[in-house]
Amino acid sequence: MIILPQHPIFNIMEVFRFPRTILCGYECLRLVFVLGAFVLSQPVGTMSFPWLALITPGAMFLLMALFWRLNMDRYRSFGPLYMAGKGLSIITTTFWLFFTKSSMIRELLINDAAIFLIPGIVFFLVIGDVLSVWLVITIIKSTNGGGNKCV
Repeated sequence: MIILPQHPIFNIMEVFRFPRTILCGYECLRLVFVLGAFVLSQPVGTMSFPWLALITPGAMFLLMALFWRLNMDRYRSFGPLYMAGKGLSIITTTFWLFFTKSSMIRELLINDAAIFLIPGIVFFLVIGDVLSVWLVITIIKSTNGGGNKCV
């Protein structure tokens, strides 16, 4: 028989929760996609570091989902921040899709990057974010009250 020490890390871990794991997985895929999109769409002859520095705030969404995955009660207060950031992301991405310069789209089409990039932006950055906000609202509502009703 294995006896685990009474260390704080063992007290904060929760049972596997499928919706929170899905959210964390989505945020991982989203960050990888955004990294790839920035690398593909960077201007020719430029270094990628300044462009990749624009993505680092997006890692906060992944960290929030990871913290919720570990302990929802402790990190529940991240919910409004997550939803505000996702709302801003949805609005700016939608604005970018409708009002982007056609020359940028033409340049992407020449490089064959638009075949994957534009549908990916629509899926990961608009539809995926809307679904993630819905999932966060569902998770937070189901875990309110401190009962065993955790998702």
